[in-house]
Amino acid sequence: MQSVNNAGFITEAQRVLIHGRWPVQSYVVLGFLFGAVVTRHPLNLQYIVAFFAWLMIVVGLTVLNSYYDKDEAPVGGMQNPPKVNESLLYGSLILIVAGLALSIPFGATFLGLAVAVVVFYFFYSYDGTRWKSNGYAAVAINALVGALSVMGAASLRGSLTSPEVIAATLCAAAFKASVYSMMQVHQIEEDTARGDISFAVMHGRQRTLRFSQVMMLIAGICATLSTYLVGIHPILPILTGGYFLMSVVFFEVWIRKTGDVRLDSLRMQRMIYYTGYVGSISFFVMYVFMAATGVFG
Repeated sequence: MQSVNNAGFITEAQRVLIHGRWPVQSYVVLGFLFGAVVTRHPLNLQYIVAFFAWLMIVVGLTVLNSYYDKDEAPVGGMQNPPKVNESLLYGSLILIVAGLALSIPFGATFLGLAVAVVVFYFFYSYDGTRWKSNGYAAVAINALVGALSVMGAASLRGSLTSPEVIAATLCAAAFKASVYSMMQVHQIEEDTARGDISFAVMHGRQRTLRFSQVMMLIAGICATLSTYLVGIHPILPILTGGYFLMSVVFFEVWIRKTGDVRLDSLRMQRMIYYTGYVGSISFFVMYVFMAATGVFG
């Protein structure tokens, strides 16, 4: 009996973890590495623990969104969603509460930003409010959550009103608006059936992808400006600009391809891998360069 219970617990834990959509969570890694670069914060134990606190909150909110969405078809960061049940609700709440508790030692600003993310994303997903059913509100909330993530990282050191942090925050907002919008292109029919009038439902495939491309371009301009203002070495804005320029080019290639639900889903997954994983590696390389040049003392 005990082994059966253990097997059931493991199955449900795996269900929760898969619905965490880990490729998408690479954006949290990217946001915190970007925050470390623009505030010159060393990747010490404090920063790493704060990152895991924020990651637990965002993963919990992602799982909560899956619980309300009842996704069965591929979505961004999850190709084969396991069946949705109440384990997702309980698992999401445990992750969110644990992340908030872990945020307390990092001060009122960090905790306040974390609470703001929880509040906005809850109303975004919850059936009784479901802000995501309005395409414009959904894009705006995702942009806000992206901005709050970089602000959370930056709050651990430095001023949130410094020019480089403001530019980084605007970058994160535009970046999240871009990647969120592209994730809607392949599921126009599903969103329509669910009653969610997403940005892609309102404007169609081509205009949505073009909007994503423009937002990525704006994000790149803000990110390049931010790393330039850090004032350490010209290689930082060059690397940053190169990463975002490639993202814009990949969007252009995607836009010129013929629309197809299955292929658009695969292209979307590849864009997540590039924008999330390659972006994280790029900013980690920048961080290592900064460490090697003695920026952190």
